[in-house]
Amino acid sequence: MAVSDTKKQNLLSNKWFLPLSVAIICFVTISLYDKSIKNDYLDLDDMTIIVRNYNFIKDFSNAGQAFKQGVFQVQGETDTLTSYYRPMVTLSFMADSYISPKKSEYPIPAPYIRDNIFYHVVACILLLFLLLQLKIPPLPSLALSLIFAVHPLLNQAVAWIPGRNDSLLTIFILASFIFLLRYLKTKKTWLITLHIFFFLLALFTKENAVMFIPVLFIYLRFIQKEKIAVKTYLALGITYVLCILPWLVMRHIALATNADRSTLSAVIKTMASNSPFFILYISKSILPFNLSVMSVAADTNYFTGLLAIALLLAGILLSRQKNLHLIIFGITWFLLFLAPSFFSSFSGLEHRAYLPLLGVFLVVSQFDIIKQADFNDKSSSSKLGIALLGFIFLLFFATSFKRLSIFENRYAFDQSAMEGSPTALLPCLYLAAHYEQEKMYDKAIDAYSQGLARDSTYDLTYLNMAGDYIRLKNFKEAEKILRLDIRRSPNNSLTNFNLGLVVFQGDTNYSEGVRLWKKSIALDSNFAQPYKVLSQYYQALGDSSNAILYRNFYLKKRVQ
Repeated sequence: MAVSDTKKQNLLSNKWFLPLSVAIICFVTISLYDKSIKNDYLDLDDMTIIVRNYNFIKDFSNAGQAFKQGVFQVQGETDTLTSYYRPMVTLSFMADSYISPKKSEYPIPAPYIRDNIFYHVVACILLLFLLLQLKIPPLPSLALSLIFAVHPLLNQAVAWIPGRNDSLLTIFILASFIFLLRYLKTKKTWLITLHIFFFLLALFTKENAVMFIPVLFIYLRFIQKEKIAVKTYLALGITYVLCILPWLVMRHIALATNADRSTLSAVIKTMASNSPFFILYISKSILPFNLSVMSVAADTNYFTGLLAIALLLAGILLSRQKNLHLIIFGITWFLLFLAPSFFSSFSGLEHRAYLPLLGVFLVVSQFDIIKQADFNDKSSSSKLGIALLGFIFLLFFATSFKRLSIFENRYAFDQSAMEGSPTALLPCLYLAAHYEQEKMYDKAIDAYSQGLARDSTYDLTYLNMAGDYIRLKNFKEAEKILRLDIRRSPNNSLTNFNLGLVVFQGDTNYSEGVRLWKKSIALDSNFAQPYKVLSQYYQALGDSSNAILYRNFYLKKRVQ
């Protein structure tokens, strides 16, 4: 026989339960992620946002400007990453920079990672409060919060500095939701004020916060037991509109110079190509093993995804005491908060599952085997539930502890991305670029070779690989790579130009080089570099008329 609701409520009313639970969450989370404080930058957005933009974020007088520009805006440079408006994330980096050691102009990553851990702790504590607010029994609420704290899918959000945009978003969404639930019970004005305040903070953290509005109305319509008056719906709706309008205006102004102008057909195509990520994220949420920090849709393991869905369905169907409305709400939460990520052409980063994952936890909270877990209940079902929760916690903790090593530095991260996403080209390019920075050209060539084996259609892979061969004075291999690219894409002006340089330098085949440079101009008359080298070539020959002619063309094209 399951423990009575009265006994469960006694546990919650125990004055030590909440402070002890908070202490346990803090201890477990810090114990897991403490070693991450020693990590280096991964050179995946963090170098742009923090290192290159350090002069901006270390000065709190720029706080207002954070609301007028994109998060990737570096002073004096063009922001090439469009549609990323994250002022609250920028402000969080400013706070970190303010308290960071001022030993040099190059900021150390430790303070930023430490605060990532802090944000994760806060999110886990708020999850505990939300589960209790939703009448989930105390022990399952604590256990699920601890499992969330150590979930391997969330490693990237904590150990990778820019991953905090999703933990911050989750903090503001949870706080806003909790205050709304409290308001519905007490009708105290200050609670609804805090609800709106945290919703605004969420909006200025990440645009996914917009999905909170349909999520809330679904909750109010189908989950909230007390009937909500129509005027309450109208008041909330008007308030949300009044929040969104200024945010939209400020976002538009901040991104006006580099706004994403993708066509509707392109957006639909992107979403369609990203649709397998629904299966991928469900799989990673339930069975977080064989993870990849840089997934691509082609790497989706449909068997694991279907197995994860089957486990969820089995848990739902076998549970007699479930709240079906709350289960549907959890599924809706997962789908709605995950959906905006699929508008991006690069949707495989795991930190994007941070907020949607809470929906899965809401579903799981309704499984009988979870709800019946209670130390005061000596029944076999309660013992089995406690054992299951304990097993999952230990398994996830061990998996995360081992996996965190991939975030130690950029090489470990890139290598893990390559291994975890066997068809993805991007990790190969990142690893090669990092080797090039250290002048390790042989290793860069190996990374590019793996990239070509995965995707032979990307011109820059050939060009960069040839460039590394040139740096090693291996003109023969450079020529071979460039001729492969020309065979695949004969009308690439840049490839023809570079091949001309290689044959000119490597085999002193001057006539072939000149022919390729002129072909490069014929393919793209606005490409300035061929004019420059032709001018230099004719100058060396003593042909001053052609040298001057091409030099004038070069100066004209360079100005254009």
